[in-house]
Amino acid sequence: MSAIFIRFINRLVPHLPKSFPEGSSSWVLQTFFERLLRENRHIAAIAETGFNTGVSSRAFLSARPDTTVVSFDIGDHPWVRSRKAAIDHSFPRRHELVLGDSRDTLRAYAAKHPGTRFDLVFIDGGHEYDVARADLLNFRAMSHDHTVVVMDDLTPWLEWGRGPSRAWHEALQAGLVVQEGLYQNGQPVKEPTGRRFQRIWALGRYCELQLTSFPDFHSEGVRR
Repeated sequence: MSAIFIRFINRLVPHLPKSFPEGSSSWVLQTFFERLLRENRHIAAIAETGFNTGVSSRAFLSARPDTTVVSFDIGDHPWVRSRKAAIDHSFPRRHELVLGDSRDTLRAYAAKHPGTRFDLVFIDGGHEYDVARADLLNFRAMSHDHTVVVMDDLTPWLEWGRGPSRAWHEALQAGLVVQEGLYQNGQPVKEPTGRRFQRIWALGRYCELQLTSFPDFHSEGVRR
């Protein structure tokens, strides 16, 4: 795909109507999650930022009958509540939706549920740098030593991938997370190739760290 077309799409993104269902998980990512959960039976409690159309939640819940999902979503899209109702119909009492800015709701949820620890966290909510960075940090309080972290949209050449890419690479450099795999369109890669509309995500785990180890990184976990 040409660089001219990529630049055109990047300019178009801010003007897309709010009713356009952007951001839904692709079928390759859904397939990846279903396989990941089938092969890793310890993953049962799952959390995500970015419910949107509920596609990723449905993939998590369809993979096994013992999985549960807590989704954090800003709630701006008009279809969120109807898709939540559809999820509840298909998977009763296995899904929770928390509406609001994840920079606030993740910390509030952790404070309200101090014993909660998720086995997998999927970060695919706000694509602004500060939101993606705060999500990465704030999920740490609700994770354990074996929690799997998946960060989506690691495509810095695209408008919506710049924030998540920067946040993920800074977290790696700071020692907040360690990357265990990088996937391009569902296939493991060492480095992304091309500058087209690829679906690229990373899989990793949180490192053991003290709260004061990385003050610069932690300072932006609190919404200003």
